[in-house]
Amino acid sequence: MKDEDYYDVRDDRLFRYPDARRLDQSRWIAIRAAPDYLRSYAGQVALLTAANLLGRMARRVALDILPTDMVQPLPWAGEDIVGFALAQMQAADPRGEYLIRPAHDSDHIVFLGASGAPVVTHGAGWLAYTGPAPSPLPADDAANPIGAALAVIAMAAQLAAHGFDGPPAAVMLNSFDWTHEFGAPLPALPLGADLGALWAVGAGSVGTAILYFLTLATRNFSALLFDRDKVKRENITRSPVFADEDIKSDKAQVLEAYLRRCGITDMAHEPVMLHESRKWTDRASGTPDLVIAAANEHNVRHLIESLLPPVQIYGTTGRNWQASVIRHVPMVDPCSCCLFPETSYTPTGCATDPEAAPADGQQVDAALPHLSFAAGLMAAAEILKLSLPGYTMTPNRSLLYTKPELRLARAGVKLRQGCVCGARSRAVHEKMIAGSRYAALSG
Repeated sequence: MKDEDYYDVRDDRLFRYPDARRLDQSRWIAIRAAPDYLRSYAGQVALLTAANLLGRMARRVALDILPTDMVQPLPWAGEDIVGFALAQMQAADPRGEYLIRPAHDSDHIVFLGASGAPVVTHGAGWLAYTGPAPSPLPADDAANPIGAALAVIAMAAQLAAHGFDGPPAAVMLNSFDWTHEFGAPLPALPLGADLGALWAVGAGSVGTAILYFLTLATRNFSALLFDRDKVKRENITRSPVFADEDIKSDKAQVLEAYLRRCGITDMAHEPVMLHESRKWTDRASGTPDLVIAAANEHNVRHLIESLLPPVQIYGTTGRNWQASVIRHVPMVDPCSCCLFPETSYTPTGCATDPEAAPADGQQVDAALPHLSFAAGLMAAAEILKLSLPGYTMTPNRSLLYTKPELRLARAGVKLRQGCVCGARSRAVHEKMIAGSRYAALSG
């Protein structure tokens, strides 16, 4: 296949997205970092996220980074981060140009750190900043990947929306409460938090992104993965896990293999859709602790909600250049069918907002790399917050808009009259989720 045809297939979903365009693929991006930031956990999360995401958006990326050992709690602690990041980019796009070299004057510079360049990308703890130097963020050495990764995604979102010559607008994001406000000190994540048994329904772009970002913080969870789809070339740009060699392999199997390489041993995958799985319909009470519902096919949300689910957290992408995170606590929040009513058509691909379905009822799996990464990161943030005593997200949906400018919004899911959740028996549901790690949230 000629390169032009290869990239046309690879970028097919980008072409389907409203007002989207490729970056100038002849332009080099050079990633640099402040030495102190690069030696920190947050700085290393930022570099890994930047290389992974930008390598899926651009065909020419240089790493102007000195060899540096990765630190705990990254799953690859002790390995050289530069070689690791380079190998990931090359695996995702073997036809691109990815190398280690000093930055050139003609490169578009992405600088990671609080200061050291005219424009910086900086995150730590729950907080993120991208814009003119210096960063206003307070120092934070907590082992929390969310702020650092969010800062990189915000930077990439500005590139996607405005290109290389767009204005370096200053953006500050608080991922703890999904606002732009920085106030009192925020709680630290417990090191290596135990998240319990996670069942991921859907191993596409958003589903893989959720688990990718979770593993940067902890490997203390078990996972059961449901998906019968195979990796296609057009999936590569929107998942932080899929590589070119994974094309035609089962998505769930690829994700399981990735998680095992990260050190997660209690793993299994079901190469079926949820409605075909006896493990779901026959599951024991108290199992699982959390459902990551990153799929829409075959009215899967109605199946989940009608079989007495535990807490659900997941991310979605939409047609208005936005990503969102949604939580459903049974008996407390409106359920997923309030937001995604049962329909007569069969959507495809990753979890998307209802507004992504056009008037003819046929949903197009159109999304952008930074949106899938954002939706995955936002969901991972809320899952990690479950390890904080007494914390629940309020309201139960938050959104990140990335065009025309970056902004956060909070908009709770509303109860839909006549929805399946309105007829639930509290006693029966409480009995089914009794013993699950987060059952107390329903009290």
